[in-house]
Amino acid sequence: MDSQQIEMLLREVGRYQLEGYRKLQSADIQVKEGSSHGLSVVTEYDLGSERRVFDFISQHFPQDSFIGEEHGNVLRDPERYWVLDPIDGTSNFTQGIVYWGPTLCHWDSQGPAAGWIYLPAIDEMFHARRGEGAFLNGQRIHSSRVTEYSDLCTVATTSRLHRRLRLTVPAKHRILGSLIVNLAYLATGTFAACFARANVWDVAAGILIAREAGAVVDCRPALETLSLARINSKNPISLTVFGRANEVLPSLEQFLIPVS
Repeated sequence: MDSQQIEMLLREVGRYQLEGYRKLQSADIQVKEGSSHGLSVVTEYDLGSERRVFDFISQHFPQDSFIGEEHGNVLRDPERYWVLDPIDGTSNFTQGIVYWGPTLCHWDSQGPAAGWIYLPAIDEMFHARRGEGAFLNGQRIHSSRVTEYSDLCTVATTSRLHRRLRLTVPAKHRILGSLIVNLAYLATGTFAACFARANVWDVAAGILIAREAGAVVDCRPALETLSLARINSKNPISLTVFGRANEVLPSLEQFLIPVS
């Protein structure tokens, strides 16, 4: 697999998405119901982007399976999968906020083997291969070395957190509206820690990128135990993800208190 080829694909998809981002109207936005994580929105650019990536994978890797948020699960070789979220952060995409983009993971018998996150509005391409480190626009990245929480570091969570949990960590708190951004910025050292509940297509690439940058990411159930052949958008598995910059820093789990 040629990483540059995949990056060219995602940049092409990103240009297509940017066209929509600049001209999207409210009539172009549809509400999806029945998600395990609540209501969400979808646009023609989510659907069109997934078709473009699926067609590319089918042409260049015809024996590989594919799973996407919108397309469903196309089973071929069960030990070689491409896992796609065409636009993570679609709400941001529809509201003129820059934190959104496609994320793609190549998955083998050991789990995530290679992953990409692209943020078209700010032209940031993240990439990692298992055992080879993580990169942003070709430059190696590392997670933070911070060993304790304070107002000098920042953590990230999700937009629905306040409905179920109260965050008590003594640090600054950001909600950027995209799980892939949380994991990508955990990898760069921008965030000391992050928390999310997600589907596998939301976080597969991001977890690999963060881990390859030196972060510790606990996923329940563990990504490596999942059978992708049994998962699709109609039958998702909800993942709980706790990411932290390094082994010394405590997990956010101990700082999340259920709302009474």
